[in-house]
Amino acid sequence: MNDDMLHAYLQHHWAGSSAGVAMFERVGRSHSDTDVAVRVRQLAVEVDADREALRQIIEATGAAPSRIAATAGRAAELAGRLKPNGRVVRRSPLSDLFELEALLDAVAAKRAGWHLLRAATEGDVRVDPVLLDDLVRRADDQLARLEDLRLRVGRAVIGG
Repeated sequence: MNDDMLHAYLQHHWAGSSAGVAMFERVGRSHSDTDVAVRVRQLAVEVDADREALRQIIEATGAAPSRIAATAGRAAELAGRLKPNGRVVRRSPLSDLFELEALLDAVAAKRAGWHLLRAATEGDVRVDPVLLDDLVRRADDQLARLEDLRLRVGRAVIGG
């Protein structure tokens, strides 16, 4: 096991998880459909718990979560708010849809990370394979719930 590569990989996902938590929290506050906002806030709690699981994995492998990576991830989330939505000053109804798609992308990347980590650390006693299996399953569930929300909002915005 190449610890340098493992730690670099984990730090990359730490940055992404920092951006993801910030994005979930923001969408949970700003989504125009209050029911969708409530559901995203519920997901935000889970995503934050997943980030804490990542912190524990990073520490178990002998590294520490990088403040620089976390700050870079949050900065990327801020930059990601700029999107061509056909409106300059006001929020576009497409923003609600684009944000859900960005949340889907974030969870899909998180799931991919858990899945690869599970395969790459097979036999490494520092990393709990049962925990990783649980995190993959939780990401699958989060993806399904987000896809339902995305389709609901997409039908309302594009079809409505």
